[in-house]
Amino acid sequence: MDAKAILLSEQFVVPAVAVASDGVAWLRSHVARFSEGEAHRRRRGIVDALLARVEPDALQCPGDHVATLAQALGLPRSVAADIRAVAPSYQPHTEITPEADIAVARLVGACGGRWDEETANLIGVLVQACDATARLIAGERVPVPATRRIGPDGREVHVDLTDLPFGAGRHECPGRRHAQALAAGAGPSKR
Repeated sequence: MDAKAILLSEQFVVPAVAVASDGVAWLRSHVARFSEGEAHRRRRGIVDALLARVEPDALQCPGDHVATLAQALGLPRSVAADIRAVAPSYQPHTEITPEADIAVARLVGACGGRWDEETANLIGVLVQACDATARLIAGERVPVPATRRIGPDGREVHVDLTDLPFGAGRHECPGRRHAQALAAGAGPSKR
């Protein structure tokens, strides 16, 4: 199957993550990115509502793209440092560092102190924008080169996103316009 067919198929699902009560593991287990079914639809609704509050054109300003997005979402610009500490540990196939777990706790505090899906998805939007948007700013056409799915036979499938730079289907990037605006504002010519 080609990449788009896999991403559009309900038979290919994101790898499951274990439910957790704190740290990066909690974040992974409460975001739309790593969920399916009703949990995904509910969490994706949270993400869509968050992004609907931010006009993409308002993000076209020079400087730190993570801080700019955080501020637009109602958080202090200073959370960008903690987002950068979490980002390398965010994907389920990566190691969770103690620094990342501590950063998640600080981020939850900055978001009001509630360990709930709304907080997780707010943090998740920022984490997902961190490295991918940095790659757009650097001029890379495909901000996330690949993703993973579990096929109907239970095997992990590596999905090349070269022709689908923002994905497709139910897990397509909901912040495409926002990422492009951040990249346009923070691009090399504006630094």
